[in-house]
Amino acid sequence: MIKIAVCDDEPVMCEQLKRMIASRLEQLEETFRITCCTNAVQFFCGPLDYDLVFLDIQMPNLNGVELARRLREKEFEGVLIFVTVLKECMLDAFEVEAMDYLCKPVDEQRLERALKRSLRRLQRKEERYLTIRTMNWCRNVKLKDICYCEVVNRKIYLHTKNGVLEYYGKIKEVEQQTAPDFIRCHRSFLVNPEYLSEYRDGQAVLENGERVPVSKNCHGLFMKKMMEYMGKE
Repeated sequence: MIKIAVCDDEPVMCEQLKRMIASRLEQLEETFRITCCTNAVQFFCGPLDYDLVFLDIQMPNLNGVELARRLREKEFEGVLIFVTVLKECMLDAFEVEAMDYLCKPVDEQRLERALKRSLRRLQRKEERYLTIRTMNWCRNVKLKDICYCEVVNRKIYLHTKNGVLEYYGKIKEVEQQTAPDFIRCHRSFLVNPEYLSEYRDGQAVLENGERVPVSKNCHGLFMKKMMEYMGKE
């Protein structure tokens, strides 16, 4: 899932750009979540785990360029795209390593090209893997393909999109390799939030209908991380 933020002090423009982005990504068959912010304070209140951020430049208190600089200072590695009427700020965009610079009113074809370039960059980022090593074999499994993992006695069961992989290992080692992406919900379970649908009756419900237990000890942290991940629509 691609996590996107649109930051513009004009709510109408914010929603309009959100609709344009959503329309293009749906055509490209990408899964996404878009959060709208109308000022820097609202933007920094949430988790800064976005993959792609669209920033207006002319905003009160903290303009888009300064907001971008602060993001880079916080080691934000996502894609930045400025959306503005100020063509003269293009050099500032290069300083913060912006991917693109769209002028208002936003041309839909220019937006589509910017999105495609952004997606290619995001896809080129190194894939994260869980490395499995046993006495007889070694294998890398993409984290994005793992729905959840559990341990029974000393055996690890990785529930993936393509079936279940099992091997002898320690859940702590799996947790270390999957952090901070996976959420510990039970002493014997780790879940990938990409596949979470809801929490109900002490269980995490996955998109495919499977249920994973959430223990009392893990409940507080699990709920916090789940809400942070889901964010604001």
